Parts: sequence; C-alpha cells; structure tokens
Amino acid sequence: MRLFNNDSEEKTMSMKKAQVAVIICCALALQGCLDSNMTDLREFVETAYQDEKPAIDPLPPFEPYQAYKYEPGQDLDPFAVSNIITNRDGDGNVLSANRPKDDRLKEELEKFPLDALSFVGTITQEGVPWVIVQSNDGIAHLATVGNYMGQNDGQIKNIFPDEQRVVLVETVLDPQSRWVTRDVELTIDDKL
Repeated sequence: MRLFNNDSEEKTMSMKKAQVAVIICCALALQGCLDSNMTDLREFVETAYQDEKPAIDPLPPFEPYQAYKYEPGQDLDPFAVSNIITNRDGDGNVLSANRPKDDRLKEELEKFPLDALSFVGTITQEGVPWVIVQSNDGIAHLATVGNYMGQNDGQIKNIFPDEQRVVLVETVLDPQSRWVTRDVELTIDDKL
C-alpha cells in the first residue's frame, strides 16, 4: 500500500529542486565577492585619510573647588526654626491674607484658563474701556475693570486702549503654600 500519491511526490521533488537551484545561485553570487585581488580598495583604505588629523579642542582650565566655611557668629543659622516659612499662624490656623473669595459667583471667562482665551481688542463706551476676549469655543466676551478672567482669580486691574494691553491681578499659591498676588500683562499680540 502506498502512502503518497504521485502528485504530492512530484510537488515535493520540484520544491527540492527549486531550493537546490536557489542555493547554487546564491553560492555563485557570493563567489564573485571572494575576489582576493582587491589591492586598489586596500590601497585606498590605507591612504585615504593618511594626512588628515582630527582637530581636538584643548581641555578647559580646571578651577579648584572653593570650600565655604560656615562661621556661626557671622551668618544666620540655616537650620533655625525661625527660617521656616509657613502658611499657618501661631495657633495653627491657615493664613488667608490674600486668599480668593469663595463666596462670590464665578464669571463666564473664569471657566477658561488664560491660554484658552484670545485678546482680540479694546473698545471704549461712554468713557469706559472694555476688552474683547474670544474663548476657544469661538464666542466673544466683553469685560471691563473689575471683571474676572482665567482660572487663577485673575481680576482686570487696568485697561490701556491706546496701547492695546490689559493688566490682571491673579491670586495663586506660592511654593510655600501661601496665597500671593501677581500681575499679568496681556497685549493684543499675545495668546492669553
């Protein structure tokens, strides 16, 4: 009894012949690379960069380390408790000198961070300067001195229509967790 029919045996034999043919072709192609007379290439490699030397920058001058000697009588003690800045008073209550008011209603422009607002221009109505601000949803808003904008309780302090600039006062936490105010000046060229 035969396990293979003639068609499968023929296919197997033709595949083996194809594989042998590919191996022979690869061996012949590699034979061309084995030319041992590559004297011109070797000569080029040996002489190509013979006269060129790389430019190496001199090392920078070494400056010796200057140690600092702490003299307790001259300087303040860096580890003294009085040097620790805290946002609490003597009773442990949080200082709130500049803390933003939590009880006021938020205005429309406080929904957006400043970088999502564009300062479009200024107008003056009955002697009162107004700024035109466009939010990232495409809506234009009007605001004047005293209005809030941005997410850091930024209140408009001054509007300068001739100079096309606005000054805000923001209230933020500093690295020591204290509420501090900072001025932010915006011009019409700036993206808020």
